[in-house]
Amino acid sequence: MDTKDKAHLKISLKYGKGDLIMKEGDYGVSIYKVNKGHVRVSQQQGEMDVALASLGPGEIFGEMAFLNKAVETRSASVRAMDDVELEVMHPKILSSEYEGMPPILRYITNQTLNRLARMNKMYTQLLKKTELTKARDLREPETNKRQYYRKPLHQACVYRPVRGSGKVRLEGQITDISVGGVGMDVSAGNTLKIPHEPGDEFAIHTTLPNGREVDLVGKIRGVAKSSTPGRLKLGMQFTGLNGESSKTLGFFMMS
Repeated sequence: MDTKDKAHLKISLKYGKGDLIMKEGDYGVSIYKVNKGHVRVSQQQGEMDVALASLGPGEIFGEMAFLNKAVETRSASVRAMDDVELEVMHPKILSSEYEGMPPILRYITNQTLNRLARMNKMYTQLLKKTELTKARDLREPETNKRQYYRKPLHQACVYRPVRGSGKVRLEGQITDISVGGVGMDVSAGNTLKIPHEPGDEFAIHTTLPNGREVDLVGKIRGVAKSSTPGRLKLGMQFTGLNGESSKTLGFFMMS
């Protein structure tokens, strides 16, 4: 079997929780599609391992080898978060289909891919700055009081406890948001249905002003009375974002 035939083989790989799939700085050209499970994408920044995204079924990583059309080292590491099944593709498979596209469609695709690569780079830089600020605040809690850049927001949301009944749906209002957390205004009556204590985790769904929907997972860091009677203010720290929501939020924060 020659190299061309090998390039068109469909290969599946399996990894266990914690296994390293791709290492930052290594050479590689394969593109991976997640069929089952979740993976964590990260970059090394000094002594810190900065999380960039978590990807799940249907999402792809390693695509920069195709977008850049050059042999480059991997820009990030990828590790299995649970039992993972991947489909591996060689760039030659996509290149043959890509070259067969009409010139105008190929031109539009090139422009879109280049714009996506630039946005990914900007998003990575934003996350690195955020994580570095967070780490600095943890190292110097008494001297460094800087917070994440937050955008004021007035968006309705629905949220539910991560643990417990999945049928519970509570309503709230997002008052501000950052890449690290969210502020919410909720009815005090919600606490009669579900406890709202520091450390409790909730899954949050909302639509940003740009019309894009995001799914967030946050842990309560603080609870305070609102200036409006019968309302509470929640301070939430994000503990989980899927890949698409993470990118959507990052781009919204930069807009």
